[in-house]
Amino acid sequence: MKATIQRSTLDDGLKPYNWAKFVQPGWLRSGGHRRCVLCGDRTRVMAMCDGCCADLPWRDRPWRKQFAGIDAIVACFDFGYPIRELLHRAKYGRDIAIARLLGELFATRLRLLGHTPARSVALFPVPMARGRLLVRGYNQAVAIAEPVSGLFSLPIDVVSVYKRRGLPPQSKLDAARRRTNIRDAFIARRRPRVESAIVIDDVITTGATVQAMARTLRAAGVRNVHVWALAAVA
Repeated sequence: MKATIQRSTLDDGLKPYNWAKFVQPGWLRSGGHRRCVLCGDRTRVMAMCDGCCADLPWRDRPWRKQFAGIDAIVACFDFGYPIRELLHRAKYGRDIAIARLLGELFATRLRLLGHTPARSVALFPVPMARGRLLVRGYNQAVAIAEPVSGLFSLPIDVVSVYKRRGLPPQSKLDAARRRTNIRDAFIARRRPRVESAIVIDDVITTGATVQAMARTLRAAGVRNVHVWALAAVA
């Protein structure tokens, strides 16, 4: 399958990167050569070359801050260039191919860090409100979770918890308003079929979202809640 590639340039003020926008979402899973989404070089394994992959802001320190109701948190990247730009492209540019690439990087990093969850665990991507989901077309947390699910053979639960409609986007609020806005945003529609849950989120900023998810899951009967986040601000 031949994909049409439109190039533009991202610049963090230090060095430019070529951006490859893949029009066909299935390109990342097709055979043959692919092109790195950052530099444009040809690659075979995934849509990012080894050099650009090595330069990513990998998070090399454990999570220290504790949140009530959460047993442990793992974040794979610092929320800096180019992860921030890639994630914004996936979310606001509605580029599911980029979200899947981030999920592949995420899953590979988790395996390298030695995370091997038990079989009685399910992944719970942070849900989106229905209206916002219809506008974006997909939930980036689910797209990021799919490679993790495949690598660790874990089920993804997108049914047990949903998000209330009509709430302002977290990205437009300050830290205090984020905590208030998201506090009761998630509602359990059924008891999860597992006792241990791993919440999948794209980026942790204040931690308000994952704490709200943990409260909802525990109230619904989950005993253990871990959080795996693609990136974290601090």
